[in-house]
Amino acid sequence: MKQKLLEAAIRSVLMPLLIEQGVSLPVIGAFQPTKQGRVDDGIYFFPINRGKRGWQTRRYHDAGDALTATESQINESMYQIQAFVEDDPEDDDQLLASDVLAIVRGVIQSTKFVQFMTELGIGVQRATEIVTPSFVNDRDQFEFNPNFTVIFTHHRSITQATAHIEQVVPGIHRI
Repeated sequence: MKQKLLEAAIRSVLMPLLIEQGVSLPVIGAFQPTKQGRVDDGIYFFPINRGKRGWQTRRYHDAGDALTATESQINESMYQIQAFVEDDPEDDDQLLASDVLAIVRGVIQSTKFVQFMTELGIGVQRATEIVTPSFVNDRDQFEFNPNFTVIFTHHRSITQATAHIEQVVPGIHRI
């Protein structure tokens, strides 16, 4: 599975489940090539690591005149998910970034999210704990950046033409 398809699947499954929980913030892929900047209130996600598990599997297909080998391996794509919410001191009921992120983490670990992702061929590993580093924003104010990571598993495959053995003769190897 390619990165764009994986990210589209994450976003399309996550958004309606968040709305069910009362969170209607945009879910945005961070670090876009168009450099559109950060929205004040939003949920961002981006890849931070790629790994792989196990050995490649190999399957051969003989179409009569051609033999192909498809090799597939489980890949792990680790994503960081973070939330930004501008604090409104007048609103005591407001969900802050850490509240929003706790809901996002709960949804990602929910049976419903995992089932939808599994139907799309994507596995969901356990999300890490939420960490909350602080920083000084562009208005010279302190702000928190709660975030966690989660690994999504999916298959990547390559297909190549493979030598087709026509006949084996002792001492002579023909391909």
